[in-house]
Amino acid sequence: MANIEALKKSRKNERAAFTKASNRVQELIPLEDVDICELEAELNVFKGKVDRLENTHSNILDFLPEKDYDAEFEIVEDFRDKAIRIENKARRIINGQQNVSNVLNSTNDVSVAMNSVRNVVNDKNTLVCKN
Repeated sequence: MANIEALKKSRKNERAAFTKASNRVQELIPLEDVDICELEAELNVFKGKVDRLENTHSNILDFLPEKDYDAEFEIVEDFRDKAIRIENKARRIINGQQNVSNVLNSTNDVSVAMNSVRNVVNDKNTLVCKN
């Protein structure tokens, strides 16, 4: 029984770390000018906390008697659901900003190419007009 008590103590600490990391990611999500690198780093920290907590939850569920299992499973599922929602929101922002950046870069590349074509055409027209 000492094993389950140690796991429960660990769970308490890991849930606190989960909450702290999730709060940090959730603070960054609504920011319009969020630094994608910072959001990605905080998301990775959060995912590490989720993995550790998930492992502890699984170990505790293995030790619980059947009468306590369902109640604990519901709590575990709430943590899982919250983690999935947070990660999805953060990923949408990260992917969205990366897509905007890619569009801007490709638009810039197209503009550079168009300017190069215009310069070649203008140079050619200048040569034709001088003859």
